[in-house]
Amino acid sequence: MPNSLVLTPPAGTAPNLAAADVTHVWAGALAVGSGNMVLTALLGSCVGIGILWRRKKRCALAHCLLAEAPPDDTGLDLRYVSNALPALLRGLGAREEDYAELEVIAAGGASLFERVQFPLRVGERNIAALERAVQALGLRVVHQFLGGSHGSRITLHCATQTYDTRRIGPDAAR
Repeated sequence: MPNSLVLTPPAGTAPNLAAADVTHVWAGALAVGSGNMVLTALLGSCVGIGILWRRKKRCALAHCLLAEAPPDDTGLDLRYVSNALPALLRGLGAREEDYAELEVIAAGGASLFERVQFPLRVGERNIAALERAVQALGLRVVHQFLGGSHGSRITLHCATQTYDTRRIGPDAAR
């Protein structure tokens, strides 16, 4: 598995981060952007779910801490993958007939405690919840940078409709 993936736009159209409006998406939150917005999240066992909608020139990113919301949940708690993906679609204004145009990018879900006997596999459960939700909605994942034992970063560039995923941490290059 490569340590990073950077999709770059054609020559002369690279995003100008100095002119960009960078939004860090914290755990349990989402952001929808367009224009010069850049959405980014630092992830450990959390899962970052990004969506690009090229025709509308919009992008959205959620930072999910947990897999499935409890049965009595209202659907508004964005810490859960099961709530965040539908919320991303609503935030973008996408209807079911638009889903074929959407590109899903996913990162995170690391096992940060792999060297220790730790019974809670939060990252693995988050990845499984993401796979179930994407399949249930019929969405297309164009890139996933999931699992591993290091944190990661996901970044969406709304103006160019490009993304970047990479490992972070002292041993990330291994």
